[in-house]
Amino acid sequence: MNELPAALEQAIEWHARKASGQFTEGEHRAFERWLAADQSHAAAWNVLRSRLDQTFSNLSGSRARQVLSAGTSRRHLLRGALAVGGCALAARLVTWPGMPLDRLTADITTANAQRQTFVLADGSSLTLNAESAIDVNFTASMRTVRLLRGSLMAHIESQDRPFLLVCNDGSAQLVSGQCLLSQYQDHAQFWLKAGTAQLRSQRQTLALTTGQGARLDALGVHALPVSQTDPGAWVRGLLEVSDQSLGQVIDSLRPYQRGVLQVSDAAASLRISGVFSLDNSDQALAALKDILPLRIDRYWGVWTRIDRA
Repeated sequence: MNELPAALEQAIEWHARKASGQFTEGEHRAFERWLAADQSHAAAWNVLRSRLDQTFSNLSGSRARQVLSAGTSRRHLLRGALAVGGCALAARLVTWPGMPLDRLTADITTANAQRQTFVLADGSSLTLNAESAIDVNFTASMRTVRLLRGSLMAHIESQDRPFLLVCNDGSAQLVSGQCLLSQYQDHAQFWLKAGTAQLRSQRQTLALTTGQGARLDALGVHALPVSQTDPGAWVRGLLEVSDQSLGQVIDSLRPYQRGVLQVSDAAASLRISGVFSLDNSDQALAALKDILPLRIDRYWGVWTRIDRA
């Protein structure tokens, strides 16, 4: 059996110490620091806790506590709980890189590996990529859609009211047309497929015409060079990349992969071009391994770790 990822080993150790009955305030503060120190720590902790919930769901509370507090076997039992079976639900609770809290309150969401088209009250349609979330607010003077997470393709019907697409670092205003908007951790990308658009951030504005794109981030709005690939290929279940880092490719595959998909810094820096299937992410990972010097380790269907070979 492959060695457990370091974050899971650490989560097991913390859980065993917390269940010992001798967990001090100082240790609790140290645990909170560990949990916040790295995204993989929170992912590992949630995977472990959910696996334990499944394993001990048929035991009474007192019996479960007794089993988990047995000092001589506690760590072995925790490792065994992870090995009992798949834990896809637990892994999706920690949609990488953070907890998808916006999906609990958003007006419209899509699930893992789900793309769906929604028709709005004005006749416009939005296609959401997997694990995406939006809020919709139509008033007498404005049609507003806020992208909270993921990606969307919009087909906007012409009306007297402008259509406003909002992301973390700005907005795009159109009257009609077709466009793409993707929200990433530290920026957003907008591509105009048809029509005209006015992009705004706190610092500047930028007018776009058909075929143009822009990046929106904390520093403003920046025109992008003409794309050599189709940024909307995901609508057809494809990922087209040209000289992108493996880290960017993995970010695009995560909404289609069951469980945690982790890539090391050494592997993430590798460059790649090609066309990959989103609807068969395992096939896409196999293709990446054929092209690049990669090692891919899988742990019980809940954790996939990619490193440079």
